[in-house]
Amino acid sequence: MRAYDFFDISSFVEELMAKKESAEIEFKSAAGGFPKSFWETYSSFANTNGGTIVLGIKEKNGEFYVDKLADEFIEKYQKEFWSGVNNKDIINLNLLTNDDVKVGELGSRKVLLFYIPRASREQRPVYHTPNPYNGTYKRNHEGDFKCTEQEVRRMY
Repeated sequence: MRAYDFFDISSFVEELMAKKESAEIEFKSAAGGFPKSFWETYSSFANTNGGTIVLGIKEKNGEFYVDKLADEFIEKYQKEFWSGVNNKDIINLNLLTNDDVKVGELGSRKVLLFYIPRASREQRPVYHTPNPYNGTYKRNHEGDFKCTEQEVRRMY
């Protein structure tokens, strides 16, 4: 589901929260900084069916907690994302355009949405770290799982 297919980002985020985390939806807190696990989820979504990462919301036991992200943190995280997604040492392939990253508001709080498309067969594997055999992930249910060497070889 593409975040920008919806005119009202707030309604879209609320719709995602109603669905909870799944094979195509991931919520990540950004209260302590840009989450390092973001890149594992990016890889897993790209290598499976794509999905939406919502940065600034944490889901725990079916409850949602929205971070208090100030504008300067939203800007900082966007810069960190674009620097990372274009750095081959962090992720081997940038699949996103500016339209795939959106700022949303939930009341007075802001969140960042990232729509990660499924990589084409020619683009896979999408991996985090310079080594595909150590940094390729897949998505199962609501988790990111490291691919085995055999799974990575099949992608090639």
